[in-house]
Amino acid sequence: MANITKELQNVEKKVEKGIVEGIEKTKEVFTNVARHIPLANLMHNKKKDTFTVEIDLPGVDKKDINVSVEDDYLVVTAERKMKKEVKESDYYLIESKFGKFYRTFYLGDDIDRDSIDAKYENGRLIITFEKVENKKRRDISVK
Repeated sequence: MANITKELQNVEKKVEKGIVEGIEKTKEVFTNVARHIPLANLMHNKKKDTFTVEIDLPGVDKKDINVSVEDDYLVVTAERKMKKEVKESDYYLIESKFGKFYRTFYLGDDIDRDSIDAKYENGRLIITFEKVENKKRRDISVK
């Protein structure tokens, strides 16, 4: 009977250890995923009725960025490739983050799809667009 109890305790400890390790691994994965979501600034210039989206993509090559319009969404995908990889006989070192990025932004009916422009400079993707001409604000003089 003592052997069965001891064996059950060992099984219980192994299960508990597996659960704790699983939780830690899940935290690590979610932290890693969060690091790969690029930050974005959204701005509206009310005077010109233009909009700007700025997305920080340091370390991404311009050729690895794709901006498209799919249905009512502005879709930005990018990939940062691995850099600074060192393989030696007694150690292995990677000092840069890498991975794929994916962000979407809803475009209302009042956005002129043909006005969308994107440029990439100094690690920042800048996307500009404006309202459809007939939906822009305009002042009407009273006669």
